[in-house]
Amino acid sequence: MAIKLNGSSRSFVPSLRVSAFLIFIFFVITYIIIYNVSFSEPSWITQDALKQNIENLDDYDASCSGYSIGRILREQKRILASVRLELTESQVKIEEIRTVQEELQRLIPQKQLELSALEGEIEAAQRQLEELRETQNVKVFLPFSPLQIPRELEQPSQISPNQLDDIIDYSRCSISSFMPVYVDIITSGQSEKEWLNVFQEVIPNLVETPDKACIKIHISNGIASPNTTFNSILFNVGSPIINFQSKSIHVQASKIRSFDFPVDVNHIAVEKVDLTPLLPFQRENLISLIVDNTELNFSAFSSLSAEPSRRPIVIVKCSQENCSLERRRQLIGSSTFCFLLPSEMFFQDFLSSLQLGCIPIILSNSQLLPFQDLIDWRRATYRLPLARLPEAHFIVQSFEISDIIEMRRVGRLFYETYLADRHLLARSLLAALRYKLQIPTREVRRNQAIPLFNSSFTAPKGSVVNVQANFDDEYLLGPLESRVESTSYAYNFTEFQLYSYDFWNIIMSPHYTKEFLVNAAELPTEAEFFEDTKIGFRPIEPGSGAEFSKALGGNRQREQFTVVLLTYERDAVLTGALERLHQLPYLNKIIVVWNNVNRDPPDTWPSLHIPVEFIRVAENNLNNRFVPWDRIETEAVLSLDDDIDLMQQEIILAFRVWRENRDRIVGFPARHHARYGDSMFYNSNHTCQMSMILTGAAFIHKNYLTAYTYEMPAEIREHVNSIKNCEDIAMNYLVSHLTRKPPIKTTSRWTLKCPTCTESLYKEGTHFEKRHECMRLFTKIYGYNPLKFSQFRADSILFKTRLPQNHQKCFKYV
Repeated sequence: MAIKLNGSSRSFVPSLRVSAFLIFIFFVITYIIIYNVSFSEPSWITQDALKQNIENLDDYDASCSGYSIGRILREQKRILASVRLELTESQVKIEEIRTVQEELQRLIPQKQLELSALEGEIEAAQRQLEELRETQNVKVFLPFSPLQIPRELEQPSQISPNQLDDIIDYSRCSISSFMPVYVDIITSGQSEKEWLNVFQEVIPNLVETPDKACIKIHISNGIASPNTTFNSILFNVGSPIINFQSKSIHVQASKIRSFDFPVDVNHIAVEKVDLTPLLPFQRENLISLIVDNTELNFSAFSSLSAEPSRRPIVIVKCSQENCSLERRRQLIGSSTFCFLLPSEMFFQDFLSSLQLGCIPIILSNSQLLPFQDLIDWRRATYRLPLARLPEAHFIVQSFEISDIIEMRRVGRLFYETYLADRHLLARSLLAALRYKLQIPTREVRRNQAIPLFNSSFTAPKGSVVNVQANFDDEYLLGPLESRVESTSYAYNFTEFQLYSYDFWNIIMSPHYTKEFLVNAAELPTEAEFFEDTKIGFRPIEPGSGAEFSKALGGNRQREQFTVVLLTYERDAVLTGALERLHQLPYLNKIIVVWNNVNRDPPDTWPSLHIPVEFIRVAENNLNNRFVPWDRIETEAVLSLDDDIDLMQQEIILAFRVWRENRDRIVGFPARHHARYGDSMFYNSNHTCQMSMILTGAAFIHKNYLTAYTYEMPAEIREHVNSIKNCEDIAMNYLVSHLTRKPPIKTTSRWTLKCPTCTESLYKEGTHFEKRHECMRLFTKIYGYNPLKFSQFRADSILFKTRLPQNHQKCFKYV
């Protein structure tokens, strides 16, 4: 069959081309469909079907690529699986990185705090180095020996020296000798022996031989020592008055010089006697006067008794019948003012008037009083020359009632501090001699703490703190500086003059050198900006809260505080209390007083940024809270119960307030006293005036711990221990008694109850009854209620103040 190559044959060729093109398009479409199906894997194509198709296609050889479509699809699937695996691994790595990033973000505030603490420590170390370089180390030398007076110029023995320097050999009394004292008796009577025992009990630096002594006390019954030498004290316990002797200081009622001690020791009580309360004010008699001196013209006093008065003016001329000791005391105790004339009975009547609350009106400008160069008797007595006797009634009747009560109070204080019994008089005499010779006492660590954990105060193991520190960029509370102790015994010599008045007349405690002073002098505020006076200051830069949080500022050099935390049978509660104090600025250390005497504590406690020292005590006694432990190395003490949950902002605010009011109790929950009917009551209700701060959360000066433990009446401490209550009331009574000021309340807190604590004193049914009784007992012991009312509280200076956007408050919540 012949094929024609004409027009019809030419038309066949294009049709072949079209068919080839269509076949090519078909395979391309098929390839695309299969490719898409292999990646999208729709639900209507099963894995078996797809595998079957690939196997079918595997026999096909793509002429353009040399590989089958099945092989290409398998390769693409392998690549896809590899990419998916890489994506999965990358996702895991991203999660790990994100976890690390979150951990780093969480640690940034803590590391910033640590960095700030390190920077503070470096800065503090640099400043301490500069301050140490500025400190002058002064060597101490013994005083010169007394100048030897040529024999031809020596004064006759019958002429008495008139200066202390004439009879003191200072070479035996170095300031570092702490005044060693030797005591003996010249006569061997019963009274002399009793006084010898008294001195041996109270002398802190007693020596057995006179050659080692700075001061030699010779006790005598009116008989002078035949061989008195330098630095001798003639302590006359007899009625005969010893005439002046060279090289000796006299202690007797009369025939004394300016440096002698006018004290009639015969009328000093063997033991303390009860004192008359300050109130009620009204007495039966306005004035009493006992005339012992028969040489005086008794008619000269008639003008006084003739003056009109709503209350009697009693004048008694002494005789054997009406001048007995009992009669004199009865008359003094029933009078508001006791007019005292110089006589042999002057000291007896003077002491009785102080004891019985009668204001001594001394009718002489020359009559000497006990320790009058140190004690300001003007605060408790009034002097009048005898010539003003006709005008005396007008003078005393013009006194305000408040002044009379204050003179009674101060006179009572002087009496019970210096003259109430033999031991007090002996201690006062030693203190007066120490002041005259300007010799500090030895540093005596009377309250050496016993570590709870073997030889270490800190727990053997430290656990990680569970509570995270509250970090707020806008409200830092202060830098975490290195620990710094308050400078102790810095006033060993200025106390003899600059602070002498305060020691003898206000805080009434001159018997030993103080570790700290409550009201030490402050530098002018611009001193912190001068090179030679800026040591220790941390001035606040101009600005509001942001600058305020960077430094302590104030009027004094930088300082820190110690937390004293009393605990009993609440280990978990104590752990929480410790954790809340972690990273607290200006905290020096925490002292835990372990009152659990019948069991050992756990070995592990939270590990804080400062030391936590555990102290072992002999008994479960609430007075342990106020023991001036030697481990307390700061003036500021935060007394804290273990169940108290305070914000750190509140603590720092109270610390700053205390720094400006160091003689006050500064704290949080306030209470007050109230009188209903004839009795005094303790009251915890909300009120607009308060008189007490609970010491479960309060700042107190360390000196008050010493006063509580050693100077407060022992009956109060004994009562607190017996009823296991009222130690906070006792401390408030003591501080108000010494300062005549109320405590200071900070923030709005009114209660500190712990709802989860199973052991709490306030939950006892008799809690309030005990506290009512405490107030009545303490008032009786003091002779009056020393608590003072206050009607304000202290908040931060910008609290509730509307500030511009570019300013920040001092604290966020207080």
